[in-house]
Amino acid sequence: MSFRWDTERGEPTLESIAAFVDEVARDLDPGSRYVTELRAVLAASADVADYRARLADGERIETFRQDGSMASRGERGRSWVDRSTWTGMSVWEQTLSNLLTGETRMMWAGEGAADFARLDEVLGRLPTPTRILSIPCSTGKEAFSLAIAGLRARREVAVTGVDRQDSYLQRARSGTLVPHWRDLELPGADVFFDWDAEGERHRVSDEVRALCSFQQGDVLTGELPEGPFHLVSCRNLLGYFRGDSLEAAWRNVASRLAPEGVLLHDGFVSDSEPMRPVQELLRARGYVRLFPDANFYGKE
Repeated sequence: MSFRWDTERGEPTLESIAAFVDEVARDLDPGSRYVTELRAVLAASADVADYRARLADGERIETFRQDGSMASRGERGRSWVDRSTWTGMSVWEQTLSNLLTGETRMMWAGEGAADFARLDEVLGRLPTPTRILSIPCSTGKEAFSLAIAGLRARREVAVTGVDRQDSYLQRARSGTLVPHWRDLELPGADVFFDWDAEGERHRVSDEVRALCSFQQGDVLTGELPEGPFHLVSCRNLLGYFRGDSLEAAWRNVASRLAPEGVLLHDGFVSDSEPMRPVQELLRARGYVRLFPDANFYGKE
């Protein structure tokens, strides 16, 4: 694979990490606080070991998990993943995870709740068996949420999750969850999880896992699974990009959608001024927003 940002690099130095940040930042929002915050961490670091220690500062991680609106001092990426996933990542992947945050919640436990509530209705208008693509999938919670929606609706679905970071994909394939108390807020959700002897949820059920597969891919280069898919979910990703990169990412995502298919974005893509290029591309392709309270797009 020839990903846009190569994370297979040589021995890192602070200078080479800073150059990598600059390389990635060319595709991102020039005003991104993620870039500004990470550059400040690099400037404060004595060496690469100090930089990596700052990214894994346990006290800051716990504080950031409680209030993600706070300015990050490098703990943003680590706050979304478990220890084993983080330690398995190269310094390049750890750096990238601070620039494109691998947020990981079940869809009903965050900003996707309104979209999740509409999934039964959306699945009802799509062919069966229903092929679903989830980009990016991070450690798998969105893909698992989509599979659970299919089970609840008694629909035959197959979900493919895509992420560019292999460490995330390994975690997703295991079915082992990064814990968050809100993951069980959905009434009846506990039947879709396996439990350990102490009664703590630790992975999604085999029934859910059987509906999901995970592949490495890149929206900027277009290295994505072959379509067509009936539902393509691309949430918490396009908002990072600007300019040509934003339009390329959207076109690559949309190219995997079946003619009768439905796109799922997020509220920032649907309503914000910086995402106007995507809104115009949706209109030009004949897509309309299907519900006023959710972010699904299809053709009438």
